Amino acid sequence: MRHRRVVAPTLVQPRRLLRLGGATLAVGFLVVMAMSGRVRESGQLVRFVAAGVLDAAPARVSGIELTDSGRTWAFARTANGWRRAADQRPVGPELATHLEDAIKFLHVSPPVRVLERQEWAEHGLGEFGLDRPALSAVLFEDGRRLLAAQFGSTNPQKVLQYMRIDGRDEVYVMSRFVGAEWERAVVEAGR
Repeated sequence: MRHRRVVAPTLVQPRRLLRLGGATLAVGFLVVMAMSGRVRESGQLVRFVAAGVLDAAPARVSGIELTDSGRTWAFARTANGWRRAADQRPVGPELATHLEDAIKFLHVSPPVRVLERQEWAEHGLGEFGLDRPALSAVLFEDGRRLLAAQFGSTNPQKVLQYMRIDGRDEVYVMSRFVGAEWERAVVEAGR
């Protein structure tokens, strides 16, 4: 029994000191992080940069006007969500989701390719379905126009779509999902 009492305190003491030292180091590290005000960056993290054609943050868009085959719908964002501008009726959840996603896609999705005027001028916009766009979307912030985009035809594989922006000479080759989300919004708006 005496040997256990003599040996036990000497074995327990170093373990206790190691635990206490480890805990002190962890708390010290947390204090240093809190004092510096930033988290150490990891090489695995990629910083997000919005590279889409819409420079403004999606939350700043307060109004949308969609035109498809001569039909026009106007929507206004309120504190209670999206509403039809004409009668202030709230839109359904499906339409609200499509509007939000379509705006975000314009903000974050970069063009696959940008065709400068000299690249498309010889053939004209008809080759891209932009002489009479299938769909147009105008985005507003408090009545001020942020962006007016026209969506044209798709490429033969149906994965890309041509788009033009009012006031710019370029034709943008966009991933198809960008225009498809606006088309889904139009389908929901027409119901």
